[in-house]
Amino acid sequence: MTDMSEPTGPKAPASRPVPPTPATSPPAPQSFWGRERRRDLRRPMQSRATLTILDGPGAGASHDVTTRDLSLSGVAFLLKNPLDLGQACRLDMPGQSGGVCQVVRCRPLSVGKYEIGIQYRCKS
Repeated sequence: MTDMSEPTGPKAPASRPVPPTPATSPPAPQSFWGRERRRDLRRPMQSRATLTILDGPGAGASHDVTTRDLSLSGVAFLLKNPLDLGQACRLDMPGQSGGVCQVVRCRPLSVGKYEIGIQYRCKS
């Protein structure tokens, strides 16, 4: 009778415990333009909108703007004057209720305008 408690043949190498992998954040979304810094995907969209500056330089002024792209968390558009980072504004688009926004990006373009990026703070 054969002893079944002892395996026959070559021994399998001892397995090592696998260290846990650290939790990583999900990769940044990809957009039409490549790697994205926003939390949400942006989509190209040209639409008319009215920007009202709520605080800081130019408070109370309104500007007609054309959006360049939008995401669930914000909008980008062109403006001939710069806005300060952190400046509060309101963006009203046709068919949508406006929302209070904060300027998160302002960069000069070669066409003499500024690309402004705003992030929604709350919808009204």
